[in-house]
Amino acid sequence: MVGHWGRLLIAAAVGTICALAPSGAKDKPDSYDPDVVAGNWVRPADVVVIGDSESLGYFGAQLYRSLSNEIDPRTGKPLTVWSYWTCGSDVATWHQGGVSYCGIRTCNGAGDCARDHGPLDRPGRVRYEALRTYLARIRPRLTIVALGSNMLTSRAGAFRGYYATYLGTAAALADDIRGRNSQCIWIGPPQAALKTKPVEDYERFVADVGRTVKAQGCAFIDSNPLSDRAYVIRGDPEGIHYQGAGERSWETRVWTVMKPVLKSLLTR
Repeated sequence: MVGHWGRLLIAAAVGTICALAPSGAKDKPDSYDPDVVAGNWVRPADVVVIGDSESLGYFGAQLYRSLSNEIDPRTGKPLTVWSYWTCGSDVATWHQGGVSYCGIRTCNGAGDCARDHGPLDRPGRVRYEALRTYLARIRPRLTIVALGSNMLTSRAGAFRGYYATYLGTAAALADDIRGRNSQCIWIGPPQAALKTKPVEDYERFVADVGRTVKAQGCAFIDSNPLSDRAYVIRGDPEGIHYQGAGERSWETRVWTVMKPVLKSLLTR
């Protein structure tokens, strides 16, 4: 669902993340390395975070920093965090496994980060596993999901036709998390441009996703009151990617809401 212009935009956004990596994090070169989706790269961690292209810029980088600097209420040490963001992803690809054509960013539980694929890199695609496969290896106490924006880019007919299936797959993904004995926080998508989805369609979708994942045991962070579509980049053909100021504002508000929920879940 990401056009050529969007791919270049994402690549530029991803390039800002290296400067935002947590203190002590080490970066691998910007070239394809299969180890970042399998092999020794996958390390045990307290927290797993997955997301789509909304997390490839400041939002994901700062959320990773915030989590990595948070003190574990059990041990008194900083949390270890394993994250994976890939553009174009959503509940179906994370439930079944998928392919990235236009950008990934991953950080493992050892504090190493890698931006290993972009639209100008080769090979042209990178396969990744279903979330449950990673959860089996990482064994997190908490899983954070930030998805939904790519569903909003669907045309009206496809959006309506896939709606029930989407909610069913979101429930299945949340159930995969619960099946691995991991607590769950689900962050809903930020406001999309009006050309992408009317307000009523966006709000109904976010509310339905929230009800669905909460029924499977996830805490839900509603990004509707925490984001502002006025920050969508002018000219973004998908109408979902935010300017830096909008990402900063969204992440700050999400973290304020999420932090007490995080502490509560990690003490269970």
